[in-house]
Amino acid sequence: MKEFYFKLPVEMREELKAPLGRLVKGEIPLPYLESREAFESSPCLITVGDVVTENIIKLGIKPHLALYDYKTERRGYSPEVDEDAVIITVNNPPATITGALLRAMRKAVELIGRGRRVHIKVCGEEDLAAIPAVVYAPEGALVVYGQPREGIVLIKVTPETKLKFAKMLRRMEVVYDGN
Repeated sequence: MKEFYFKLPVEMREELKAPLGRLVKGEIPLPYLESREAFESSPCLITVGDVVTENIIKLGIKPHLALYDYKTERRGYSPEVDEDAVIITVNNPPATITGALLRAMRKAVELIGRGRRVHIKVCGEEDLAAIPAVVYAPEGALVVYGQPREGIVLIKVTPETKLKFAKMLRRMEVVYDGN
């Protein structure tokens, strides 16, 4: 079966190091405490990354969708997770967004619409997952990811942010793999 994936081109790497939403600076747990009201009031909270997911769960808030890869800054990590969530496992190599990850996100949003919470465990790397998370999230959702050594980034999903992130995805190289 032919499979496709999006590969991050070199020219986009620097651009994606900058926060893609509102940066809330500070040492853990300050950005989480400062953002607590936004997390609690979000109709759909999506966390990207092990540390972000774990810190939000430690606040007593269960994300509707959490994506993590059991690594933080390329080192092994075992986050505290929501045992009641539906678990979807996907392969997603570094610097890519696979078709499998996109399908898992679509399925997750469908399950969230039916009242379930979903965790996507990524074998590989989830660093670019905020891009499709914004594209697939329902309007009004809040996508949260970590900005290394700075704080957390909050992205409110609006028609404008969906368009901006879809354009980012389209700028990536599409690679077909398989027979």
